[in-house]
Amino acid sequence: MNFLSNPVVARLLWALPLLLAVIAVATAKAGVEQRAVSESGQTVEAEVTGLTLRERSEITTGQVGLRFTPPGASAPVEREVELPIILLKEIEADLAAVPEGETMRLPIVVSDATDQIVLGTHRRGTWLLTFSLAGMALIGAVGSALLVGGWNRFLAREGDPALRGGGVPA
Repeated sequence: MNFLSNPVVARLLWALPLLLAVIAVATAKAGVEQRAVSESGQTVEAEVTGLTLRERSEITTGQVGLRFTPPGASAPVEREVELPIILLKEIEADLAAVPEGETMRLPIVVSDATDQIVLGTHRRGTWLLTFSLAGMALIGAVGSALLVGGWNRFLAREGDPALRGGGVPA
């Protein structure tokens, strides 16, 4: 018996479009927050405390360490922020140009209403990228829902194709 033809497994496949839909909603919510921060947040100077890039053949990830004082706070906070690789490469190049013994500073936009951080030099691009990621997750959710729904309808109508008679001709 084919694993995916099992009715229980075929119904459990609905978890994939559901997961993608949850990711789309959460990412869209983050995009709304980032847009609000970029439009009405306060710009503060953040000190770059570190940059981590992990470049592999299959995936490249990284984050930048920032130290800044949020609006209304008395003490600075440190945050590790994951950014798209293109922005990390830009920060890496700027960091290399900073003279020895000095620290690099970045303008960031923050708000006390949310923990979202938006780079001051890329206000619009930050939330647009987040919305595009939400859109891709939504497209994946709809596409996988159509596929899972079609497979479940096929199994209900035709039964398990592996159990049909008349094997493969020799």
